[in-house]
Amino acid sequence: MKKILSLVLTLTMLASFAAIPAMAEDTYREPITLTMFSELANYAGEQQGWFGKELKDRFNVTLKYVSSNVDSNAWTAAVSAGELGDIVCLGDMGEHFTTALNADLLLDWDDVDLTPYENINASLGNAMKKVADFAAEAGHEGNYGFSYAVAMEDGAWAELTDPTYALQVRFDAWEKAGKPALTTLEDLPTFLKALQDAVPASASGEKVYAYGGFPDWEDCVMKFTWDLMTFYGYQEYDFMGVNYDTRDVVNPLEEGSLYYRALKVNNQLYREGLFDPESTSQNFDTYSQKLSSGRYLVALWGWIIGNYNSAEKAANKDGFVTFLIEDSAPAMQTLSTSGSNRMWALGANTEYADRALEIIDWLCSEEGMIVQNYGPKGLTWDYGEDGVPYMTDFGWQCQEDKQNTQMPTEYGGGTFQDGESKINHETIKLEQMIPGKTYSFSYKGWPCYAEHYATELSKAWSEEYAGGATSGVDLYRKTGKASVQSPAAIAYSKASLSEEGQQKRAQFAPIMKEYSWKCVYSADDAEFDANWKYMVETCKSYGYDDVVAEKLADIQNCFAYMDAND
Repeated sequence: MKKILSLVLTLTMLASFAAIPAMAEDTYREPITLTMFSELANYAGEQQGWFGKELKDRFNVTLKYVSSNVDSNAWTAAVSAGELGDIVCLGDMGEHFTTALNADLLLDWDDVDLTPYENINASLGNAMKKVADFAAEAGHEGNYGFSYAVAMEDGAWAELTDPTYALQVRFDAWEKAGKPALTTLEDLPTFLKALQDAVPASASGEKVYAYGGFPDWEDCVMKFTWDLMTFYGYQEYDFMGVNYDTRDVVNPLEEGSLYYRALKVNNQLYREGLFDPESTSQNFDTYSQKLSSGRYLVALWGWIIGNYNSAEKAANKDGFVTFLIEDSAPAMQTLSTSGSNRMWALGANTEYADRALEIIDWLCSEEGMIVQNYGPKGLTWDYGEDGVPYMTDFGWQCQEDKQNTQMPTEYGGGTFQDGESKINHETIKLEQMIPGKTYSFSYKGWPCYAEHYATELSKAWSEEYAGGATSGVDLYRKTGKASVQSPAAIAYSKASLSEEGQQKRAQFAPIMKEYSWKCVYSADDAEFDANWKYMVETCKSYGYDDVVAEKLADIQNCFAYMDAND
């Protein structure tokens, strides 16, 4: 009897001990909502659909976005309220980061036990140091997060197949137009008029424009003018342009600058009916829908062409492919283990730092990155017997017709596009090979991708235009036409503007944005010249030249850092 009682007592004690972690786990897994303040998201509100269900099933978390892209007053309101939410994604490790530090709006990660977060510890050391070094220069010791798009290894080109900065042209329109040449920037109106005349309407009968844009991502220059400069190797240094390969610098408001030339080109496109007149009033979603439905014939970035391209279209030689302006050398970023200049952080007032870090850690994992970008494992993609990921037939459908492909109810319902992750901010850089493996995080580096897109389109483009190149990135390599950024330039932490400089920029930036668009929408040369003159004179009256001087000094410091570290 004593033995039986002893055994019963032991089992009772074991059961009570076993119940403790179970209860703790239940408590820990209570349903919560995490707020993400983002300067990158193109969406506000709760994450819906399949990605929302992934977060709910894995973490019992609902993610709610507050976006300054959607609400231009969101940043000012958040700072005034002293509350940036739980997870913070900043579009530049600069003035807003410094403002947040000075206002004690960001959590110091040294106050958190990071031991459980395997992926953060394995991959983000240099990216966290970059943020900490910037904070220290601003007078704040501590660990405030990490920079974004982090490389697993230094020095590789940042894209696998489709360059981020690339003139993407509908091949079917180019072929129907008689394969016109494109020698320099000022040839774009003639080139695009030939394309639009060849394809004046979409498959559904809607009017086609050669080119269009949206103002969502702007706070100073007009992006759909500025980004034409990327074809000549320039990358953003706030509103300035820097070619890290040649070390040339563009001051946009100089007479005859490349920005001025690009504005003139876009104005010519508008006056000839080639530039979508609704551009100034539409947002990113509307732009994407128009591109997806075949209403635009050129795009400016390689990452967006999947919204239109499909295997079905490609069989008919229909789709976007990379083109080069003959006198251009487009910007090509490289990868750095220090990451790029945007950043991830946590809000100082978050009650759920551990839950937020758990999600971020998953977003840094191989499976987390693939799920976030391509959908639920087992439904849209999976690992083969060889351990290499592949896209399912349904997964291809999701990628090629996002806005119409319905997700099963058990995976959140709605369309694939409805449920896509709205974070729009990388942790680990997607387009890179995984060290020690034969594939990349991106499906563009999976064997199935090359097989799926070995099409009539790719063959025709390679033979008729690209001289045997197999992709846009391969075209850049074969022609040598690329302005390659050094990893040291990525690792360099840009200086914040002085307080006086910030005030001056805040005054002239809205004028620069408004009148850049007015230049493009000018009815004739006289109106263009008047808008340009007003923009330049007004911006300069607000201290534009003083801010340029600060930027130029920091650019020279960046070049010196490159000399010391390349």
